[in-house]
Amino acid sequence: MSNYYAQAVSRQEMRQLAYFIRKHFGYLDVWMIPVDRLLDQMCEIFEDFSYEIVPDEEWDDPSAHAVTDINAHTIKIKESIFIRACDGKGRDRMTIAHEIAHYILICVVGVNLYSCRDKKIEPYNDPEWQAKCLAGELLIPYYKLKKRRRKPSADQLTSLCGVSPDAAKYQLKFVKGGDQSDCQK
Repeated sequence: MSNYYAQAVSRQEMRQLAYFIRKHFGYLDVWMIPVDRLLDQMCEIFEDFSYEIVPDEEWDDPSAHAVTDINAHTIKIKESIFIRACDGKGRDRMTIAHEIAHYILICVVGVNLYSCRDKKIEPYNDPEWQAKCLAGELLIPYYKLKKRRRKPSADQLTSLCGVSPDAAKYQLKFVKGGDQSDCQK
């Protein structure tokens, strides 16, 4: 989506949306969301939504592991990525959560996209930053972190939430220092 910019959305708004998604789908009390089950639930709730697991040998985009087609209301996931996500591999779980975030932001919430060329895009207007932010907030629940008297380490968070060490460290930056954000709108 590099040729687009989006309606502005802040980390705080993403955090609230992640809480709502977790609540709506019944994941408020758990640390680790089963992304495969979430995809199935989305098929049940959003009548136009579907996802497709594409065999690796048929995957035609070497630069992507999964893609969201907002016009077709479909997420396509490379088979090896889906299998590793189901096996709990953090990076692959985040890949799927990222595509879920694109779908929810654009097709469900209705964040507007605009075509652009040669324009500097602020993070809060970047559809890729928005999907990354929502995916991180969805897989690593801020409200559960804030409730704990002692914050977990990145290693503990990796295990609790089923995310990569890098994702855990990145999200912890926005909890340990208060509500600081990597972008403001």
